[in-house]
Amino acid sequence: MRSYFCFNRILAGVMCLLLTATLFYACSKSNTDVTKSNTNDNLTLSAASDQAIALGYFDDLFVVAQEVCRDAGYSQTGRKAAHDINSKLGSCYKYTVDDVQQDNWPKTILVSFDAGCADESGRIRVGTIQITMSGYFYYTGSVITIKPLTYTVNGKAITGTQTITNASNNSGYKYLSVISGGSVTLDTTTVGFGGRGTYTQTAGTATLGDVYDDIFTYAGTDSLVYATGKTAYITVADSSALERKLSCAFIGKGKATVTFNAMSAILDYGNGVCDDSLTVSVGDKVKTIKLPK
Repeated sequence: MRSYFCFNRILAGVMCLLLTATLFYACSKSNTDVTKSNTNDNLTLSAASDQAIALGYFDDLFVVAQEVCRDAGYSQTGRKAAHDINSKLGSCYKYTVDDVQQDNWPKTILVSFDAGCADESGRIRVGTIQITMSGYFYYTGSVITIKPLTYTVNGKAITGTQTITNASNNSGYKYLSVISGGSVTLDTTTVGFGGRGTYTQTAGTATLGDVYDDIFTYAGTDSLVYATGKTAYITVADSSALERKLSCAFIGKGKATVTFNAMSAILDYGNGVCDDSLTVSVGDKVKTIKLPK
């Protein structure tokens, strides 16, 4: 009888030890999973933020090219305009054209911001950009190639080639954009950037000589590559296209999906208010980021 009770006590002790070990393992595994999940979420949030910043710099190149072509008189046929001191790009930039003969193509425009030229929003551009045109900016079939040579925006270096093809038709003005060999300097690193998308003009077509009332939307796919080889992909659907009013220095509307490490984040640029903020969300985590000028 005594032996029986001793056996039961030993068995109970073993069961308690097994239960304790199981609970400890389960809790440890749960904590590890939570930590891993939080780390992946944070990495995806960071990648989405980097994507938004890189996309903004190349979106700005499209606007620079449009403004310079308008200022130089190469938006549409007509006499060459005098330099516009009220340009959105500021009054201190200058440009030279290799062939000023009217209706003679191609033309190469070298745009210089010298040691620093602040635009009306406070964005400071430094260096030179080369713009090569096969025809007038607003004419269907024209190809505009934008290439930063020694170019920085607020101290951040930008390289690569952006090729804009005018694909306009009777339904409106559209431009196909292809970015190749791009790179952008972020706060702590330089990342590769490339993509393909479509700019559609939704307002301002009645006054092509004035960019202030122009509104463009952008939809497409872009990629950002880190030095480690990891890639973040951004997709902008037509139904949630990014909207940029050229009177504003920032994209102010639309949503994009960023995929990184098999996880997805949503970039939400808002509902049209002109400001430098947007939100990034991954699951139940939401982060507000400020875009650089």
